Amino acid sequence: MTTESEDPRQDWDPWGWEPDEPASPQPRVSAAEPILVPQQPFEGVKPNVAAAEITPWIPPPPAGPTKVSNPSWAMLLASVVLAMLGLVGIGVGIGTIFFNRDTPPPEVVVVSAPPAQSTLPPQAQLPQAEVPVPVEQTSPSANSVQTVQVDPVVQVARAVVPSVVLIEVPGGDGQSEDRPTPPGDTPRGGQGSGIIYAASGLILTNAHVVDDAQEVIVQLADGTRAPGEVVGTASAVDVALVRVDTDVELTPAQFAGRSTVQVGQLAVAVGSPFGLQQSVTSGIVSAVGRAIREGSGAGAFVEMIQTDAPINPGNSGGALANRFGQVIGMNTLIRTDGSMGNIGLGFAIPTDIALNIAERILKGESTELGYLGVWGNDPELGLPGALVAQVLPGTPAERSGLQPDDLIVRIDGEPVATFTELAAKIQFRVPGTTAVLEVVRDGVNFEIPVEVGERSQFEGLQPTQEPEQE
Repeated sequence: MTTESEDPRQDWDPWGWEPDEPASPQPRVSAAEPILVPQQPFEGVKPNVAAAEITPWIPPPPAGPTKVSNPSWAMLLASVVLAMLGLVGIGVGIGTIFFNRDTPPPEVVVVSAPPAQSTLPPQAQLPQAEVPVPVEQTSPSANSVQTVQVDPVVQVARAVVPSVVLIEVPGGDGQSEDRPTPPGDTPRGGQGSGIIYAASGLILTNAHVVDDAQEVIVQLADGTRAPGEVVGTASAVDVALVRVDTDVELTPAQFAGRSTVQVGQLAVAVGSPFGLQQSVTSGIVSAVGRAIREGSGAGAFVEMIQTDAPINPGNSGGALANRFGQVIGMNTLIRTDGSMGNIGLGFAIPTDIALNIAERILKGESTELGYLGVWGNDPELGLPGALVAQVLPGTPAERSGLQPDDLIVRIDGEPVATFTELAAKIQFRVPGTTAVLEVVRDGVNFEIPVEVGERSQFEGLQPTQEPEQE
């Protein structure tokens, strides 16, 4: 027998390693010759025991060197490396904060929105009024800076108020023309607002403000009162031009065309409702291209700007401005529920239409409305446009080749949605000029050029059947 037990745990390596070169095997018990157990006689037992032979134990040959069989060492090493990298990152961050604590923050540059581009004709371009921008106000303390943002409506009011005036038409009640009107009172002869058109003293207003008067009283933003004369009116469009004679330096308004007007944008109204001079109200543009008939009878359809900025009697002729302080319309009328108050439905003549009429007045040109010579209505189904019901004889429409059931969908590239919109677009074309109509006939689109006529020459013509709309 061997002198030691064969315990398998003696071959277990807890670290997962085995020696590359195993030691020479050592026998546990070795003998050059068999070991004999001496025979000893026992009492009462016959000595007949054979000798026992013990074979020496030889360990199996080694399997050779082995590699790491347990990944615990690799995982431990990776964890140590990652921990060291994390400590280095934290140190760099703390150092950056410490060394850059005195560095001033980066300067923030605020760029104001670009002004809207005007599409007015060259003759309607006026001196531009400067629009104030937000000003940064700093406190006396050198260690703190306070930025004060100016409200957009405040900026618009600063830019527009100097260009809006109060217009009074003297009445026949014995009042002195030089007597100031108490706030809230309306002069017997009439009262409204006006927009300074040029530094030479020209003022834009509504025709219904001056009515048939030849002379008016103009009160400037600083309170100066001066006499004014009516240069001319276009009653069908409700536009008039007044010239004031004063030594006070006037500030012309900055104008922007209706192509810059978008539904939902800020709208600020400035005028003198009920004689309350330089009143400012704000809202939004509710709609554009709202074709509404001006006045009654022979009044023209005008594509108005609709706004919910409060407009009341006395605002007529005043300014409707955008957020850049540019006048986009001249406040003209309101729609009410029978009362005299505002219910959020105000309308302004776009400035490019008003300025076009003003230029024609200044040049002595005709302010007659354009005329086509068709009667019709809106299509019940299908494409938007103006559906021709009847072509009047001897009119520009007949000479151009228009026919009943033609659908006019565009004029000079501008879309036409309704018959009323077609009337509004034709009436502001200068008589004698050519307009190009896009027509749909039997499903085919084609263009028809037509020379616009003068409305007064065809006032006696009437359709043989009354259409839904003129």
